[in-house]
Amino acid sequence: MSDQIVAGTRLIRRLEQSAEIAGCTMDVVSIDSRDLSCSIFVIANHRLIVAVGGLSARAWLEALDEYSIHVPGHVLAQLAVGAIDDTGEQLLVEIEAQTVKEA
Repeated sequence: MSDQIVAGTRLIRRLEQSAEIAGCTMDVVSIDSRDLSCSIFVIANHRLIVAVGGLSARAWLEALDEYSIHVPGHVLAQLAVGAIDDTGEQLLVEIEAQTVKEA
């Protein structure tokens, strides 16, 4: 399994755990992970579309950043919440993140 897939899978698990702790749900609609590695670092960009539900969904999204999530074996260098579409029952959210594999 490639490093960006491992990082993306671990990122999703940690986001799901964080959402559950915050009292909301998160389901992945799509993920696109791209390798940006160079000779020194193993880097991946991740773009997720997720469906977030629950009364605390907006509060969780507002608090979400690269310091609030730990991805085992990787440094979460950047995490940003992008477009949010309120469908009435849930929020459809774009999340972009960048991971760097720990040495």
